[in-house]
Amino acid sequence: MKVTFIEHSGFCVELDRTVLLFDYYKGAFPEIPKDKELYVFASHSHPDHFCRRIFDLEEKYPNVRYILSDDIPAKASQNITKIREHEDRMVGSVRIETLKSNDEGVAFLVTAEGRTIYHAGDLNWWYWNGEPEEDNEFMIRTYKEEVARLRGREIDLAFLLLDPRQEDKYCKGINYFMKEIHPKAVFPMHAFGEYKISRHYLNCDDGRAYQGIVREITKAGEEFIL
Repeated sequence: MKVTFIEHSGFCVELDRTVLLFDYYKGAFPEIPKDKELYVFASHSHPDHFCRRIFDLEEKYPNVRYILSDDIPAKASQNITKIREHEDRMVGSVRIETLKSNDEGVAFLVTAEGRTIYHAGDLNWWYWNGEPEEDNEFMIRTYKEEVARLRGREIDLAFLLLDPRQEDKYCKGINYFMKEIHPKAVFPMHAFGEYKISRHYLNCDDGRAYQGIVREITKAGEEFIL
């Protein structure tokens, strides 16, 4: 797999015959071979996860399909599939399963060419210092309930939140996912351009144990071969 980090939570995953584009909202689109099937995912309507520029890809790529959370204002059509939480369906040659986000929209579990890829969207261990404890407990409980749906699944690649705005709780979500699900490779996301957060995580007690599994991201447009 070739993985390109675009910006924020936007990633492109290129397989032999298939390309998966997740949660684009800004940055340069990577070059995609026109003979491959292109699947474009948007987990929810927040402006840091969805941008209508994705529909411009139709002009360049003949084999594009869109999979959008049903909170996104777009009509279903021949190449647009609207999807809700806890669905399991085939779109073209890929299998798409969804979890319910504890913020907005869905998280995606996509199986293509024998590989299983998870993109969390905004499903996370949302704990905000200073917020009412009952609110934080609700977010934690709902996160754990959704992650439990993935137990026993073999996940080749996961995109998980590592959000510096959460202060000392920034890695609670990624660490819980690692312990419960054991993905083979992980890319942190949702850092709002603070790329040093992944280096910090991997070089302190928070994430040192996951070196070699969690990749360090240093800049927009960075490419990785797995």
